[in-house]
Amino acid sequence: MIKGLNEYEKYKVVRPIFGDCEYDSFDMPVIKKTSIECLDWNNLKAIGLQNASTKTSSKDTLVLMFNYDKRLLSLWNDPLKKIALFQGFAAIATPDFSIYPTMNTNEIRHNIFMSRWLGVTWQSYNCLTIPTIGWALPDTYDLCFSGVEKESIVIISTLGCQNRVSDFLNGFNEMKSRINPPLIIVFGDMIPGMKGTFINFRYTDCFYQKNKHEQMRLDGVSKIFTIKEVV
Repeated sequence: MIKGLNEYEKYKVVRPIFGDCEYDSFDMPVIKKTSIECLDWNNLKAIGLQNASTKTSSKDTLVLMFNYDKRLLSLWNDPLKKIALFQGFAAIATPDFSIYPTMNTNEIRHNIFMSRWLGVTWQSYNCLTIPTIGWALPDTYDLCFSGVEKESIVIISTLGCQNRVSDFLNGFNEMKSRINPPLIIVFGDMIPGMKGTFINFRYTDCFYQKNKHEQMRLDGVSKIFTIKEVV
C-alpha cells in the first residue's frame, strides 16, 4: 500500500502512461481521436478479441473487445503483451468493461479508467485505437463520456439494450451531444431512434464450440450509412 497518495496519484505512480498523455477534468487519460481519413471504413471487417491471432491479423480488420470482464482484465494485468498482435490489425477497440446502474460509482470510474488507460497506452505504441463507449443512467454520464476527445470516432454496443430502449437512447443522444462523433461503429442490431452516421456490425445467435458461451461470431459488414434527424 502506498501511503500519503490520493487515488489519482496512486494511479499515476502504479500505472504510469507510456508516452505523452493529457488528462481531462475528471482525471481520465484522454484517447486521441482517429481521423476519418485514416481507414477504408466501407471495407472494414471486424473480429472479436478472443479470435484475434497472428493467423487472423489483417490491415482491413477491427478488433472488438466485447468480452467478459475476466478476459478483459488480462489486458489490464499485462498491457503490453498483445502490442505486436494489435499492430497487425487495422484498428483496435478499447475494452468494454462493465457499466451497470447498480454498480458503485468508484467501480464505474475504475472500469472506465482501465479502458481509457489501455487505449492511451496502445496508442503510444502506434496502434490505431478507437474508444468503446458505454453508459448506464444519467448520473454516470460525466464519467462514461470522459477521456475521449470531441469528434472522436466511437464504438458502442446495443446488445441487451432492446429491453431498455429509453435509457439507451437517452445516453446515446447525450454521448452524441458531448462527443459529436463523425462515425459511430455499432455492434449489434440498430435501435429505432438512433440518428447519425454509422457502420453496423450485426451479430448472429451462433457460437463456436470452443468457449461457446463467450465467442460470439460477427456476421456481415455494412457500409457507412446515415440516419438523419427529422426536421
